[in-house]
Amino acid sequence: MTTPAPADGRPRLLMVMPYRQFVRKAQAEGFWVGAVWDPRLESPEYLDDVRALADLYLETDFQDPELLRRSLREAAREHGATVIYHIGREETMVTAHEVAEELHAALNPAAAIRFLADKHAMRDLLARHGLSPVSFEAAPTRREVPGAVERIGCPAVVKPAALAGSRGVFLWQEPQDRAAWTALVDAYGYDGPFLVEEYLRGPEYSVETLSRDGRHQVVGITEKLLGPPPLFVEVGHVHPAPLPEDRRRAVEDLTTELLTACGYRFGPAHTEVIWTERGPRIVESQARLGGDRIPRLVELATGLDIEQAIFTALADRPVALPEATATAIVRFFTFPPGRISEIRGLETVAGLPCVDELSLKLSPGGTVPEVRDSKSRHGHVIVSGATAEEARARSAEVLAALEVVIDGTPVRADGRTSVLGTPV
Repeated sequence: MTTPAPADGRPRLLMVMPYRQFVRKAQAEGFWVGAVWDPRLESPEYLDDVRALADLYLETDFQDPELLRRSLREAAREHGATVIYHIGREETMVTAHEVAEELHAALNPAAAIRFLADKHAMRDLLARHGLSPVSFEAAPTRREVPGAVERIGCPAVVKPAALAGSRGVFLWQEPQDRAAWTALVDAYGYDGPFLVEEYLRGPEYSVETLSRDGRHQVVGITEKLLGPPPLFVEVGHVHPAPLPEDRRRAVEDLTTELLTACGYRFGPAHTEVIWTERGPRIVESQARLGGDRIPRLVELATGLDIEQAIFTALADRPVALPEATATAIVRFFTFPPGRISEIRGLETVAGLPCVDELSLKLSPGGTVPEVRDSKSRHGHVIVSGATAEEARARSAEVLAALEVVIDGTPVRADGRTSVLGTPV
């Protein structure tokens, strides 16, 4: 534990797993920031940066709920924390908010976080309120999943209720898929619980919101670009989503109705919605910012730093939500598995003025791992344009220019292979 800053009148914010930028941005709004981390969740170099930035740094074991509770209670009491807050990964959110509620240092009731963190609880809540009707069934362990799939009917989506980041989500299309699904959950070492739902067909979106005093402001809607079934790994996002006005309003209204029903009071939420032939249906929602660099897309499209806005609102200052004046796109690289002999076009792509961010996790001589979830994708690029058409054209240009030679075959980042330099 680092030595706390001397008393200086700043409100004291104790955060569970705050990323580096959260510490900086909270401090910029006048907060003393204590950071609580599990050292297994980030690299030592990253956590050294957090340690250097934070006014207090504390490590504990997030896999031990009682130890996490005790660590939070002791740190909050010793250092006079006025707020305990968690907008990192979902797995420990409920525990942190329960302690915050116990110590009268909560921004949200723990029940609201539980509804958003627990996929089954959220489905039950929606059903009670007559919102977003979806056929679903809970399966406590993997043994009950095949029966639930049969009752829901194929195709059905099977979700590990306690995993985040789309890990283990699987489209069960026919009885023979049981072997592939079993291999997938074996790979994660996961036995339950699960949620089995009807397969919702249609384009998918995420709604980014900021809530304050129980009032929910829609920052914007992002279009999701999905990979093929059965895993549907996200391969990109477009912000703002190209939606007709009536659909946009329907998606926004459903999202805010969910957050109100949950009792959510403060902070960001990331709500996923599919537009079906019956209208919008909620997939799930989380009490945090969207991942996959969506906050950066929002900033490029609107000028709003949504991360900073959280702490501006927490400091009880007004937050203006500007309209989008551009379109921003992130595309993730998902190359086929194999041995890498060469990477072409990386410097060319990096030098393009439209490229805001570029990351490639592959290198010559290495191997390309199989993509089975968002964590195993091979890198990303972010571009923006004055119009949606311009942004899409720039994204296509980048994906066509980047090429990895895998097992002797050149494969472009847009998925097309090349023979003697000619796309096929």
